[in-house]
Amino acid sequence: MVKKMFANPREYVMQLSQLVQTTEESGTNVAEYFEKIRAALDQEQVDAMPKAEFAEISVEFDDVVEIYQQVAQDLDRMKAPVRLIGVHGAMQKTFRAYYEATVVMAKSLDVNNQQVDVVAFDQSEKDQDQLMEEFMKQVRRAFQMVM
Repeated sequence: MVKKMFANPREYVMQLSQLVQTTEESGTNVAEYFEKIRAALDQEQVDAMPKAEFAEISVEFDDVVEIYQQVAQDLDRMKAPVRLIGVHGAMQKTFRAYYEATVVMAKSLDVNNQQVDVVAFDQSEKDQDQLMEEFMKQVRRAFQMVM
């Protein structure tokens, strides 16, 4: 019996859609926590935040990092249809970089001292914006190539 090497385009689109949905839902869920810490940074009020709130933000960031790590692993395991191998490889690389940028942001929060490495946080924010934009372009391209 020959092992299937490449994905059926329909199955691939369904799997990719699920990963994109998971990513979007996770981003939406963590957005309110990001906005809280961003506002505190902009107003230079991080040290004035309640400790429990700062810790909660850190936990939420760590949770979303775990989700993005799983999405990156799932993307790596997916088999792409032959005509999508190139774009799939680009998506894997871009999403892996996105995940790594979220790790940087999560690590920029120091719960014990209630401090934020602002340089790392700001760079991560910029990187995430650029990488997610690039990833979504690649996803749209993959969907167009299948249709």
